Amino acid sequence: MDAKKSVTIYQELHKKFRSNFTKALENESELVARVEIKARSFAIFGQIISQENSLELHQIEIISIFDELFSDISIGIYFAACSLENPAKIQLRRVLELGIAVVYLWDMPHVFWGWKNHDNDLNFNDMLEHFSKEGYKAFIKTLNTSYNDEDIIHYKSAKRLYRVLSNTVHGKITTFESNLPKRYAHQTEDWRLFLEMAEEVEDILLDLWNKRLNNFIPELHKQVPVLPTLI
Repeated sequence: MDAKKSVTIYQELHKKFRSNFTKALENESELVARVEIKARSFAIFGQIISQENSLELHQIEIISIFDELFSDISIGIYFAACSLENPAKIQLRRVLELGIAVVYLWDMPHVFWGWKNHDNDLNFNDMLEHFSKEGYKAFIKTLNTSYNDEDIIHYKSAKRLYRVLSNTVHGKITTFESNLPKRYAHQTEDWRLFLEMAEEVEDILLDLWNKRLNNFIPELHKQVPVLPTLI
């Protein structure tokens, strides 16, 4: 076994990805900044909610999701900057699903405990359907005086993004990178498209949280004053 040769292969890969990373951060700096600010606002939002004294036990545990979302977006951006698009999209799928799960689980402790303690899976389409029910909209009206019967979540965008990102997770042949002539090389257009996708996911989640967790939003805007101008 030639261990030295194996190590050299990974060293060369690291050089390639490091070069991609450097090139990526030379482009789309404004878009990178927006995505980063929104990702950081996720962690800050969780910290704000954690100061609420009337939270139920399952809601206290749900708060940990916000830090996970921040981490996943940050790692996804790093992967994409290195031109590792499939790992980046896998991270982004986690963000979309977990970010929506925050609201889905918030008012249903029995579903949360089944998910946490009994390995019960969450179904993405079930979560979207839950938000579309008239009863749920009526419930939101009792909590959010600014809510005016619009969609609780951007359904079409969420479903489209989930489909695209899930194709990556499930290894659809159209997502293969190893067959591409410029595989794992920095492509300015691909970098920009990933950042735009990441920002779209962030905007969907921020809009959803603004409807159900709206009482915490003013403090978020106070701590991240630039955020309202970016949405």
